[in-house]
Amino acid sequence: MNIIKKKWLLSLVLVMVLSVVAVGCTDNTEDKVDKVVDDATEDVRKTTYNDIKFTPEEAFDKFMELHPEAKIESLDLDKGLMDYQYVVEGYDTENEYEVKINPVNGEVISDETEMAELDDENGEFTKEHLAKVDSLIDKAKAEDASDSELDEWDISVDDGRVVIDIEIGTIEYSYDMDTEELIEKNM
Repeated sequence: MNIIKKKWLLSLVLVMVLSVVAVGCTDNTEDKVDKVVDDATEDVRKTTYNDIKFTPEEAFDKFMELHPEAKIESLDLDKGLMDYQYVVEGYDTENEYEVKINPVNGEVISDETEMAELDDENGEFTKEHLAKVDSLIDKAKAEDASDSELDEWDISVDDGRVVIDIEIGTIEYSYDMDTEELIEKNM
């Protein structure tokens, strides 16, 4: 469908919706609007860290199902405005991949591919590193004096070392994933 037809159709739908709303307006308009807003926001609730059921190991496996020849260079649990998502980045000799996964149900949100840049030096980590995520999060929480919740974490290879950065409130903890030692604490 061309752009003019799409705009015309969108305008027609908008006019129809506004007409229905205008006909339905009475003295209790504010109550009706509140109900519509409540109904709409009920489906868009904020996901908490405790809602996450899909493990980092499962996100690793999901990425490898999609790109079996790739090496994984980073795996992040990112917190957006409403939801968390895993972002897994990897590469092979020809392409770089970024897969976003819903950590509550394991569904693939997106799978993007672009040509690899030949001058990039990428590292990789293994699934065994992911077994340490929960213990390092617990370690960071124990060091944190506030009652802040975990915001997000990311694992990447930095100068040949596999590092996890854990953000709790306004503090970021960096740990070496092989030795489990605290590398840095940024406030």
